[in-house]
Amino acid sequence: MKSMKKSFIFTGILLCTTTLLSFSQQPAEKGKLISWTEGGVLIGNSGNTKKAPFFFRSSLNYVLFKNFSAGLGVGAEFLDESYLPVTANAFYQFRKNKVVFPFIRFTAGYQVALENTMRTNYSVYYPSYLNYAPTYSSSSKLKTQGGILFEPSAGIILYTKGGFGFVLSAGYRHQNLKYSGDNDYAFFTEYNRLLLGFGIIF
Repeated sequence: MKSMKKSFIFTGILLCTTTLLSFSQQPAEKGKLISWTEGGVLIGNSGNTKKAPFFFRSSLNYVLFKNFSAGLGVGAEFLDESYLPVTANAFYQFRKNKVVFPFIRFTAGYQVALENTMRTNYSVYYPSYLNYAPTYSSSSKLKTQGGILFEPSAGIILYTKGGFGFVLSAGYRHQNLKYSGDNDYAFFTEYNRLLLGFGIIF
């Protein structure tokens, strides 16, 4: 069932990417649209069973003035559960020469949960006649609520003669996720990770 959901996610993202690219075959001048598609990994948080979960995303930006654009994007992320991040971003590129453009970008948004999860709860009981505290555990299905994210990043764009560019990026990802269960139970978790990405830009 999970593999089917992931297949639907990838299919939807690829369709969105194709649509975005069809609008972006033009120079990145003021008033134009540019498309950014990338994939990568999120590294460095021991609170997640996956040490380097994969992400994939696309955004469509509007060039507000030379070298600065802002836009909206969607993607797919596969943490302990699958998520659909819906984001807004601001992007500025510094012209190094005709080929290499360093850039900075800030992204923020909300992660929409696509599936629920099983979490193990631990409780400790201290009977008066024992010198140790037995620990009991139980698994319960929690509803994944999603949560906010923000991400500053930087990198370089290597442009070809036709205006097509390859993107290498690194950034810091912070996100908060919420889970809920029976009897008004709520569980919150926080992730801080290193983001490494590779993509294309038109």
